[in-house]
Amino acid sequence: MITISTKKIKSFFQKTYDNMVENLPFHKLTCTCGRSGEMIRHGRYSRSIKSSTGIESIRILRVRCKSCGKTHALLPEWLVPYSSVLLKDHLEILKAYLAGKSVKPIMEVTPLIDESTVGYIVKQFKRHWQQRLAAFKIPIDENIVCACFQAFGRQFMQIKCTLNLLFS
Repeated sequence: MITISTKKIKSFFQKTYDNMVENLPFHKLTCTCGRSGEMIRHGRYSRSIKSSTGIESIRILRVRCKSCGKTHALLPEWLVPYSSVLLKDHLEILKAYLAGKSVKPIMEVTPLIDESTVGYIVKQFKRHWQQRLAAFKIPIDENIVCACFQAFGRQFMQIKCTLNLLFS
């Protein structure tokens, strides 16, 4: 998996993703095997995302390394691997949790994020991330993606230990 660092954006879906992918310098993408310039487009798959307007589907591009044959999904940093909740919503939920505030405003804006989803996000944070962030003094802010890649080699709130590279 390769996470693409993006500039601040207002919309989070297909058109934005397609523009990001079209502007990528594919010759600079590096595989987990260490080779650069070997990536070719390999296909797409659909991801469902919980948004304020409902379930959105986004088609994620996969690339294959011509050298080693491994395939990688190209994920924008605003998607959390293996989650249907956007990174910005993870951050809002966790900030509210840590401040002891209600998450009802978040659930009102995005009705598909319910108590169960919030509970799961908080549980995963406490189990996998809270101590790590504290140990490295990483604040929950807009720089968390780069900080987590530098310290842990993966996206914030990525629970599975799948190899993930940050491309900026």
